[in-house]
Amino acid sequence: MSLDHPLFIPAAISLLVIILVLLLWLRMRSQNLECRDPLFSPEYRAFLGQLDMAVRSHLSVFPRMPVNEVLQGSGSLKKFKNQCFDFVICHRREMDVLCVVLLDLPNRKGQANDPLRELCNKAGISVLEYDKKPYRDVPSLKKEIFSACGINDFEPPVQEQQSQISESDDPSCPKCHSEMKLTHVKKGQHAGRDCWVCINYPQCKGAKLV
Repeated sequence: MSLDHPLFIPAAISLLVIILVLLLWLRMRSQNLECRDPLFSPEYRAFLGQLDMAVRSHLSVFPRMPVNEVLQGSGSLKKFKNQCFDFVICHRREMDVLCVVLLDLPNRKGQANDPLRELCNKAGISVLEYDKKPYRDVPSLKKEIFSACGINDFEPPVQEQQSQISESDDPSCPKCHSEMKLTHVKKGQHAGRDCWVCINYPQCKGAKLV
């Protein structure tokens, strides 16, 4: 169709309108977001609830943790960048990784957990594996998790340990030698930990991490 054809301008306008409508539709489509509800599959939620009940006194449970957020090392981790541990068990106060839990879920084929198991063995992290059974004995689960994490059943919970620390230790400020008080760090690189701070703060900024 030549530029002087009587239908050229209407055709060009129509094409431009179609392109604009298409672009608008694509933009609106990209903004059509909604929250996934509920999170995780029924089997996954059931196990998470029981796991939390079993270990909450001493440990924290983090579901669906990316492998590269838990482990660090050489380039061998690159092939695991899109994989996650089902559950990562950490010390409730220190946040040290103590154990990893892998589930044998229906959507996993064959020996799908083998590479993750081998990876944890190299990193020196305990690995526990469970099937998709929806209900299990919570006391037995607690015993297995505690054993894998190296925790004694009679070890006092974190809250009691913190209380014992505050009662038994009475350090002096490393700068002005005044008394110190125990506080909980909420911000910065030590967020989540307990810390002794000088009673003269902010005039004196002496501090000791617990």
